[in-house]
This record gives sequence, C-alpha cells and structure tokens, in this order.
Amino acid sequence: MELDIAGLDTAGRDEGGEHWRCLIGRPPPKHISRSLLIQILAFELQSKQHGGFSKRLSQRLTRAGLRDVMRPAFKPGSRFVREYHGKTHVIEVAEDGWFAWNAQRFKSLSHTARAITGYNVSGFKFFGVKP
Repeated sequence: MELDIAGLDTAGRDEGGEHWRCLIGRPPPKHISRSLLIQILAFELQSKQHGGFSKRLSQRLTRAGLRDVMRPAFKPGSRFVREYHGKTHVIEVAEDGWFAWNAQRFKSLSHTARAITGYNVSGFKFFGVKP
C-alpha cells in the first residue's frame, strides 16, 4: 500500500488505520480521533523520508529524559499547603525532587493529591500551582 502525505487528507478512518498498521506495525489506539491519527501518520512519514531527528537532537532528548522535560522542578524544601475536608495537608519537596506527605513519598504532586483525595486529580489544580 503506497502512502504519501497528500493522500492522508482524503483518507478515511479505516484507511488511516491500515496505513497506521503498515507504517507503525500495530493497530492504532481505539479511541484516537481521525485528525490526530492523520497528524501522527504525517509526522511518521516525514520522519522516515527525511531521516528523523538529527543525531544531536536525539542525544539531547535522551540526556534530558522525558521525566525532566515533562515535570517542572521545584526547589527542595518548597512546601504546598492545602486544606481538604477540614484537615490541613502540608507537602514538602525533598532533595531528590520527590514529594513528602504523611511519612510517605510520591513522585508527583498529582500522586500526592490522589493519596489525599482518593481519586485522580491534577496536582497543580489541587494545590493551586500556576505555571
């Protein structure tokens, strides 16, 4: 099956799924929108046609690591305070960047907020952290 970027715009969901299987080697996620499927396919095609990321960029991305790119760094000793159901909760940032609460350690504010509330919630939203 020949695939080019110009043909992606007219491809339907089923046809896009077939292209995904050929290009990526597995079926697409079930609930991915047609629009996102087409964008990912276009990126993959361009990447294959032009050689992907440069070696230098690949090395920089590897060194940075996804965890460091996705999670902002808070200074050790920083505290987050939130009252929830009549109880005040104080979370402190440890030297290694983890979060300490109630004699437990968590890798993110969201994990900490989940331990406090019992359900998934954005740690930034729960603690009122603004970017």
